[in-house]
Amino acid sequence: MRFPKLFERLAALVPLPPEEWAKAEAVAREQSLAKREHFMRPGDAADRFAVVLQGVFRGVRVSPSGVESIKAFRAEGELIGAYAEMLQRLPSMTSIEALEPSHVLVFQTQDFQQLERGHVCWERLARRVAEQHFVLKERREQDFLELSAEERLVKFWEEHPHLKGRIPQRDVAAYLGITEVALSRIMSRRRKRAE
Repeated sequence: MRFPKLFERLAALVPLPPEEWAKAEAVAREQSLAKREHFMRPGDAADRFAVVLQGVFRGVRVSPSGVESIKAFRAEGELIGAYAEMLQRLPSMTSIEALEPSHVLVFQTQDFQQLERGHVCWERLARRVAEQHFVLKERREQDFLELSAEERLVKFWEEHPHLKGRIPQRDVAAYLGITEVALSRIMSRRRKRAE
């Protein structure tokens, strides 16, 4: 078994027979990415996804006017890919970029579908992962509806302490839906209150 920690993490979600994991390891390939290298760009085929073994990625959408919106950050043990586009058989509309030197385990969609046809554990795992992502998106939507920018910042760092010092401030601001200047003001106010 090449990736026992990843196996343990996934087996905690659904019963995953070791022989099925061996099949997954056989079809997956490892890929290293340099800082600022893209795993996927807009227009690429949404025919693959990866599990982050090491590193941090940002998922970015760019408006027609050139404004970046950060959809998500993904770090160790999490999935990267253009899932919505994959389901719709569309090219990726998202840019997925490494924020630091990173290492991923890549699966082609067709290979994963073959695994799903061979054993029910893969369908169950895919459903659990989709459910988790749905919950994350629902929470983020609620945060934008109910919380101030400062409250969203506090919640972001409470939920993602492993990202501190690993993502640029401008990306945090874009994720929160505010400007970098507004983020600096919020952080300055918080520092003053803490003194």
